[in-house]
Amino acid sequence: MNPAALPAVTGQQTVTGAMQFTDVMELRKALEAGYGTDVATLTGGGALRIQSLEKTMLATIQENKHFALFNALAKANATATVDEWTEQSSVGGFPGGSTNTETGNISQAVGEYQRRVGMVKYLMTRREVSFVQTLQNAIVESEATEASNGALQLLSDAEYLSFEGDSTVVPTEFDGIDALITGLGSGDHVIDVEGGSLSSIHLVNQAARTIAGYGNFGTPTHLFMSQTTQADFDNNLDPAFRVPLTDLPGGGIQIGAPVVGIRTSWGNIKNVPDVFVRDELQQLPFQVMFPSVAAANTFAPATVTPDASVTDVTSKWGTPHAGNYYWGVAGVNNAGQSAVVLTGQIAVAAGKKVSLTIAASVTGAETGYAIYRGRLNGTNALTDLRFVCRIARTGASTVFVDYNRLLPGTAKAYMLNMTSGQLAITWRSLLPMLKFPLYPTVSAVVPWAQLMFVYLRIGKRKHHVVFKNIVPAGQLWKPFL
Repeated sequence: MNPAALPAVTGQQTVTGAMQFTDVMELRKALEAGYGTDVATLTGGGALRIQSLEKTMLATIQENKHFALFNALAKANATATVDEWTEQSSVGGFPGGSTNTETGNISQAVGEYQRRVGMVKYLMTRREVSFVQTLQNAIVESEATEASNGALQLLSDAEYLSFEGDSTVVPTEFDGIDALITGLGSGDHVIDVEGGSLSSIHLVNQAARTIAGYGNFGTPTHLFMSQTTQADFDNNLDPAFRVPLTDLPGGGIQIGAPVVGIRTSWGNIKNVPDVFVRDELQQLPFQVMFPSVAAANTFAPATVTPDASVTDVTSKWGTPHAGNYYWGVAGVNNAGQSAVVLTGQIAVAAGKKVSLTIAASVTGAETGYAIYRGRLNGTNALTDLRFVCRIARTGASTVFVDYNRLLPGTAKAYMLNMTSGQLAITWRSLLPMLKFPLYPTVSAVVPWAQLMFVYLRIGKRKHHVVFKNIVPAGQLWKPFL
């Protein structure tokens, strides 16, 4: 023990001699820093510890790299809230139709055109921090952090709606790829995977051939898919089709490397796993994922009445699918979804169709409904239901008929032509993202709004294909197991 240090330890009393070993141990214990985190209870050496508050906040949230489609889209300005263009689907005539004799009457032909419009939609979020919060020394700069959060929220909605937006269900949404391509009414542009994996070259080739085929004349360039669908490509694609791609770093394929693209006769297609293309874990009922929001939304259907007694020749309920099921329905509007209204257990036989008659809520505030369905012979637990589709409300009573054409909990994928300059799909902005100051009224806060006035324009619908009913091999919840 250093005698020179004793005055400080003993309250400036002069002492001499050696300390007992037990006294040294007590002194050491008193000066240990420890691991306490409650400032009010820190004693001894712990009370002397400097707080380590890094000005960095660690968060598991989306980043700019996750907005894969938004980042890849060509950007252009919309000139009005109603944005108009002309889509040409044919130059006119038919193959060989221009042949003629030397002096014969010349056949007339004219191109086929369709006037199309896109409605700019308004993405907005309100943010605020207290005035006092802006003054104190915090872990992070609060206003900047909330501004960043607002930007990520708007970009997240833009990415999600670009795939799944549907203005017939929620009028404040812009139409996404699924709604626009399905609206073509062409079976060639919507490929049913029928509960299988997408990692077959046959389905990819079928889609690429459709886009590039006669009457469409497109070039497939990108395949957007869920994370689990990409995992299927990485794990299961036949090695015979794993070939080097000369236009990708390192040839694209290495031992143990992911499948970053697929070479077809109609073009090299880039694989793009996108976290906003939902797999089954993102298709749990809204009520399970956002319980407080669902509880506050008072537009749950009054009743849901099922009927599985009618046979229909177009039904896709086959013998392997026959059994007992539960359905759930939630009201939908731009405030989210309501609580789910469950049906009882329904026995479904092969060849039947299931009609759900949905009575509107007491408030009538819903603009549409989200349909959920359980597994074959599953339970009625909300966690055992998965999303099927959204439908528009048609009045006091809305009927949804389940032909088993849309399977619950399945993923979609999107093969697109994003060739530069072809304008087959573009992002249109009347107003790019803007921070708009607001003014407090009765409280000491710093409020603002963040705005984007935008929509997705698909100028050439026949240059894109949607895959539906994908069940990746690694998926845990499966509709018929």
